[in-house]
This record gives sequence, C-alpha cells and structure tokens, in this order.
Amino acid sequence: MGDVAYQNKDIVSKILTEGMKEKSFAVYGVPMSRITEVLPVNLPVIEANEMATDNLFRLEDDSYAIVDYESSFSEKSKIKYVCHIARILKRYGRVIKIRMIVLCTSSVRRINTVLDAGCLQLSIEPGYLSSIETDTVLEKVRGQIEEGEKLSDTEVMQLIVLPLTVKKREEQKEILEEAINLAKKAKEEEQQMFILSGVITFADKIIEPEYARRVEEWIKMTKVGRLFEEEKQQAVAEVRESLQKTIAEKEKAVSQAMAEKEKAVSQAMAEKEKAVALAMAEKEKAIALAEKQYESLKFVSVKLLLKGSSPEEVSKTTGLSIQEIEEFLR
Repeated sequence: MGDVAYQNKDIVSKILTEGMKEKSFAVYGVPMSRITEVLPVNLPVIEANEMATDNLFRLEDDSYAIVDYESSFSEKSKIKYVCHIARILKRYGRVIKIRMIVLCTSSVRRINTVLDAGCLQLSIEPGYLSSIETDTVLEKVRGQIEEGEKLSDTEVMQLIVLPLTVKKREEQKEILEEAINLAKKAKEEEQQMFILSGVITFADKIIEPEYARRVEEWIKMTKVGRLFEEEKQQAVAEVRESLQKTIAEKEKAVSQAMAEKEKAVSQAMAEKEKAVALAMAEKEKAIALAEKQYESLKFVSVKLLLKGSSPEEVSKTTGLSIQEIEEFLR
C-alpha cells in the first residue's frame, strides 16, 4: 500500500478497519472464513528496510490471515512473506495457523504459489482481481443504488477493488471516479464511508493525492465521519491528559527525590558536625586528663625529692625523665 496506507491511524483506515469485521475475501476467489478481528500490523522488526504487511486478520476458525496486495510479483515477494510470517510468530510467541493470501491486481495474471527452501515451505493462496467482471459489477451496483437498495457485502467488497480489476491506467481512473460517485449515493452512510475508504486505500497507487484528500474531507463532513473525528479528538484529549498526568507525576517524583536528597545531605552534614564536635570534646577531655595526670606526677616527684630521693630514683618511680624532674628543682 502507498500514501493512504491501511495501517495509518486516520479516519479512512479507522472506517475501513471497523467495516472489515464480519466480511470475507472469498469474493476475490480465496475460500476464507469471515473476519472476526482486524489486528495491528506494527510487527517486530527483523530488518529496518523491510516493509510492513498490508493487513492481518483473525478469522472465525481462529486462524490468522496475512493479506497483501500485489501489482507486481517475483521470487523476492515470497521471501518478504516469510519475513511477515516470522514477525507474527515472534509477536505471539507460539505456533499459530497462518494463511498467506495474495490479492493480485489485473497487471498480475498468474503467480507461482509455492516456495520450497528445503526445511521451509510456503504455500500462497492467490486471489486474482482480474477474474471480477468489472462491467457486470458496475451495472449491478448502479441498479441497486438507483433502486435505493442496500448493497450486499459481496458487492461492497467488489466495488472497493474495482479500479484494480482493469489494466489500463486511464480505465482505472474512470472506474475509480465512478466507484466513488456510486459510493456517495449509497443508501446507508456507514456503507458509503466504508466503500470510499476502501476505494481510496486500495487504489492509492492510481488515485491523485489531491483527489484522495477531497474524498477524505467529504468523508469527514458526514455524520459517520464527524463521529469518528469526535472519537479521534477524544482519544487525542485522553492521550494529552495522560501525558500531562505522567509529566506531573514525574515532576513530583523528581521534586520528592531532590527533597529526600537534600534531607539526606543535611542529615549527613549534621551527623558529621556532631561527630566532629564529639571527637573534639573527647580530645579536650583526654588533654585535660593528661594534664591532670602530669600535675599529679609532678606533685609526687617534688614530694619525693624533698624527702631526699635522687632524680634517678624519682624517674624510676614516676616514669618522668630526669630532665623533667630537674626542672622541678629550679
């Protein structure tokens, strides 16, 4: 898919996603159960330059279907499909039943549906849009719309790919414009929106960008389009609110962490100051004790000297040096 990619989160893809539920690709010649869920295609990346798959569906029989649209086909296409399958298996982390469906435009008549790589085999289920009878479908749809009747799912699914059922570029553009004009006249607005979204999505390679934008603007002006736009705005508002809440929570967490850090630093400094003060007090206490002990020894030394003891005897008794004792006698 090109500019108006199915996986884009705009109004066109949202309408198309919702409308695909309960439909089937059997109309394109591929036997297939009805779609029960349209799954996201943002698959785990294997190589940065690989393309995403066009569509991924869960079916009624609980199998999965990868659906790609091809306007050209080669052996490299098969390798691309193997990568798609590997990504899906990686996402779900278990072995699931996967069908590889390839819808070929009118420029691809037939494809080789088997890849045999020895230990790995791939079987492709092709659907050839060229098998759809373009004029017959147009005539039938015109009649249904003129009678004010609702189109069947088969007619709707045929109409959204009708420009791709012919080969010539000019003819494709003519059918594209007619399909869009018919869609605008459809009885039910939801059906209008689905057909228009499908046509400009599947025909993205042949539709002029400006014309596609005009169709999309027309879709937005309808009741269904406005509802989707309101949902989009609400979703944006919810995301913005969630983002603001997250930012506020982070700011609060940062402020709390800073406050706790400042408190821890202050506490550490207070404890350090307390420890220093305690050490100083202990030092002063030790000095005072030493001075007191020295004075006591001095007193004893003088007393012994006065009693007639020699400095050498007093030194042995008190542990003071002879020099210190002699100082006491001066």
